Amino acid sequence: MRGIPKRPGALVAATQFRSTPIITSQEILRANGHFHRYVELLGNRREEILQCFAGTWLPMTTARAHYEACDALRLSPSEQFAIGRATAEHARTGWLSTFMSLARGAGATPWVWVERADRIWPRLMNGGYAAAFRLGPKEARLEYVGCELFDVPYFRNGFRGTIDLLGSLLSKKHYTRELPRRTTGEAIFRVQWV
Repeated sequence: MRGIPKRPGALVAATQFRSTPIITSQEILRANGHFHRYVELLGNRREEILQCFAGTWLPMTTARAHYEACDALRLSPSEQFAIGRATAEHARTGWLSTFMSLARGAGATPWVWVERADRIWPRLMNGGYAAAFRLGPKEARLEYVGCELFDVPYFRNGFRGTIDLLGSLLSKKHYTRELPRRTTGEAIFRVQWV
């Protein structure tokens, strides 16, 4: 597993975010009765965000405006977690389904995706880094740095839900816990499974 670059200048902050999770998030907000309020909270970014389409790269400012509006809904952390998990569940119809089918077919464990966190990350984000560290036979620490979206609590809770779904697809029970952050633009999670 590869770690986070340590030398100065090696860490490039994320500048773009994939639009698909935002569109899926909007669908889930609509299904749960939060969409009208979300649209109001978008303010002057409303048209820009509502007119984006799947599979494109969005500027980080656009992605952040979406997640800040979601955060302003003041949903509970458990609701944010559930929305993140549902967003990842929706991704199972795309690239994630192919990856998971191959993994399950080989009798894989969550290590299949944990060890590839740094390779999965660029499908979502342009810039920043992801790294996984083995803590035990069924336990790892995931670190994500260089992404200002992690400064938005809604995004962190939703991302934790995404991680939890990935792990639960390859284990009987999976636990994802956020650890204290050391600086802005990062998130650290401990994952365990049986």
